[in-house]
Amino acid sequence: MEIYKELIERAISLARAKRVKRMVAGIHYVFAEVERSGCGLAYMDRGFLETCCESSETTYWRQPADLILKGYLGYHPIEVPLALAVMNSLFNHRKEILKENIQDPFESISLDSEDEILMIGYFEPLYKKLQGRVKRILVIEKEAINSVPRMLRDIESIRLAIVTSATLANKTLHYYFPVLEKIPEVMLLGPSTPLAPEIFKDYPISWLCGVAVKDGEQLFRLVCEGKGTPTFFKANVLEKVNLKIKRS
Repeated sequence: MEIYKELIERAISLARAKRVKRMVAGIHYVFAEVERSGCGLAYMDRGFLETCCESSETTYWRQPADLILKGYLGYHPIEVPLALAVMNSLFNHRKEILKENIQDPFESISLDSEDEILMIGYFEPLYKKLQGRVKRILVIEKEAINSVPRMLRDIESIRLAIVTSATLANKTLHYYFPVLEKIPEVMLLGPSTPLAPEIFKDYPISWLCGVAVKDGEQLFRLVCEGKGTPTFFKANVLEKVNLKIKRS
């Protein structure tokens, strides 16, 4: 669980004297905008929706960002993804980070027809793009998390792992570390990805593939309407950001 604490500690250092301007919990994502910073997204598990109707009377708008961030270490169905969205609004718009953006990480990753890819969470467009390029793509959904060690006893031929950053929203990422540390290239992928290479350099993650928000006003509306990632990109409100993590 150390990685979650480290993310919070680093984010709090960027959040001082800032407030959450507005937020909304949509069907698929939580959106947060922080003053003097930017906008961020985080995946929200729809399974939580039936439990949160009367779970809190807390008002999140105009609250101190560092106070909201502390909710990440709890288990509240709204406060956890909201904290992650606030985190991403702080991390993902730093100029020194954005200038390191690599347009296509797959140009830097060597794959051949005998390699295998592990996909934790199903990314259909990426699956179709990589299918036929490698020997096999093994997809593991969150329901199978307890079976991962048994399913991956022989991982010598797995060259690349692509991990959904929703594992940071439900805080299951650390369960996969014993497997991921044996795989040469590991991508953490999705709009929930905190672009904080200074944290992930100490963990078995080699790529951070997240987003920066280009149009916060339109994104806010789309989240309110219950839209998801395909619509966000079609509307051109997000920019993909790919960072290669440099080891110290």
